[in-house]
Amino acid sequence: MRDLPRHLTGFSVLLLAFGIVAGMFHWPIPEGNAEVALVVLGMAVAWAGSVVAYHFGTSEGSKSKTDLLTRRGDYDDGTS
Repeated sequence: MRDLPRHLTGFSVLLLAFGIVAGMFHWPIPEGNAEVALVVLGMAVAWAGSVVAYHFGTSEGSKSKTDLLTRRGDYDDGTS
């Protein structure tokens, strides 16, 4: 249950990025705002890439390993 907010945030970021990309194809971008629109698009795609990299990359595996070690008692997080 504690992963639900993280998953919802990740899904929201992916949905936002998809919405921005779809919006750029649907509505015309004024010529003076084209560069700003491309920067926003780049940021949205980068955020989406970060979400995908976390969920399918080493961060999720590392988190799982740390949780396993914590449950076994073999992990010292440095707080004590």
